[in-house]
Amino acid sequence: MKHFFIILSFLFFASCGPNISCDSSDTLDILEDSIEYYVLNDDYERGFRFGEAIGLSLFTDERYTAYIDGTREIPDPKYKIKNIRVKNYNKRTNSYSCAAELEYKWNDGLVKNLKMLKNITYQVEETTEGDIYVSNLFGF
Repeated sequence: MKHFFIILSFLFFASCGPNISCDSSDTLDILEDSIEYYVLNDDYERGFRFGEAIGLSLFTDERYTAYIDGTREIPDPKYKIKNIRVKNYNKRTNSYSCAAELEYKWNDGLVKNLKMLKNITYQVEETTEGDIYVSNLFGF
């Protein structure tokens, strides 16, 4: 019984720290904050992603003129991080090299069910304080 309490208390304290992995909720929160700050919070970036998704050649179509001349605001995309993969794990440093797909979706009065998929990569590491550090974000 004594061993049971020791194991139980170890599991409790071990679970209090952040979960260092490619798909932990802590890691996904940091990725989502980065996407919202660097992409969705910037009109140019939103417009660039939208233009890329519909194909810049289609952007001159009459259907899209309102977006070009500014009479209709470019819609904010909904996004989802999916197909998360571990590319490499360094046991010595407890760090992960990760890859995933970032799916943007737009749906408004003119554009229906438009999707764009971007391949992203990132590194997840543990700091000396035991926190999660996400670096080397590429692809979005």
